[in-house]
Amino acid sequence: MAKRSSRQQTKHEEGVQSSAEYYESQGFNVQADIQGYPKPKTIGGRRPDLIATKGRETVIIEHETLDSLQKDEDQRETFKDYADTHNGVRFRTRVVK
Repeated sequence: MAKRSSRQQTKHEEGVQSSAEYYESQGFNVQADIQGYPKPKTIGGRRPDLIATKGRETVIIEHETLDSLQKDEDQRETFKDYADTHNGVRFRTRVVK
């Protein structure tokens, strides 16, 4: 995980919160790596920001800020590879500004 400035970390957490609320409103069960939610399981030794599940559909979301976008490429690749090898799993990257 890349080191973020405090301002960027706040934006990151706000982005995760926004995504969590969106997926909850769509009827998904949400696990998020922010206060108030159960933490997502690790995938390949890395913890995604958010995992949303509904029936047989799972969405893994990693939020990046401008200062973490390039540094966290390996982490995103781990989540993408996982999604590519599991039916019903999608991976999304969301860049928060």
